[in-house]
Amino acid sequence: MKILKYIFSFFTLLFIAGFIYVAYLFTSADTEGYTFKEYKPPLTTQIYDRNGKLVANIFEQHRFYAPYEELPPRLIEALVAIEDTSFFEHNGVNIDAIFRAAVKIIKSGGKTMEGASTLTQQFIKNTELTPERTITRKIREALLAYKMETILTKEQILERYLNFIFFGHGYYGVKTAALGYFHKNLNELSLKEIAMLVGMPKAPSSYDPTKHLDLSISRANNVISRMYNLGWISKADYDTAIKEIPQVYDDTLTQNA
Repeated sequence: MKILKYIFSFFTLLFIAGFIYVAYLFTSADTEGYTFKEYKPPLTTQIYDRNGKLVANIFEQHRFYAPYEELPPRLIEALVAIEDTSFFEHNGVNIDAIFRAAVKIIKSGGKTMEGASTLTQQFIKNTELTPERTITRKIREALLAYKMETILTKEQILERYLNFIFFGHGYYGVKTAALGYFHKNLNELSLKEIAMLVGMPKAPSSYDPTKHLDLSISRANNVISRMYNLGWISKADYDTAIKEIPQVYDDTLTQNA
């Protein structure tokens, strides 16, 4: 019985591979016009009075931009640890993760939908593609992610991702979220605060610490545990971060005039 199951899984994977190849032939030409050179997300304009007091934030999306040089190394490590551990090794698409996801889907009879998107694919999905969940869109996402990594550096991709992503509470970009939730610049954040931030994009409403602090803390602890298990932080850093309960501010930065 077990042998039959493995034979079925093998031929199912073979069928999926063939289907993906055919879909690739139909979608590859559709990615030729992308250069990814221009990236100008909508930013917040701040209006001050003659005494230097902030009067209003004018924005379409409330976002303060942070160039890569402003992004702390710990922030990058935390993001990569929880979202895409092999980010600096793959070329936009993690083939091993895709294969593992396919196997889990087959074993569960389609009941388990395991994610296999890299950070690059996540960025492509949110900026370049429509939200429908089809195999053709997924292949196009992978092709565009691969192409993006032939044009942009890893650092450029991380910069774009962290400045684009939504962090809940009306905050777009990690700099805006740090100022809003913690009243801190990026270089002032503790490890726990960083972990809370990188844990939010997966489900911004659920992990908004102004509404669901316990869930946000739990998610952050998962990030910290992942970093520790990877050997990226010390036991002392782990213990300190796990115990910390950061002060969170609910007074939004937004004064949309």
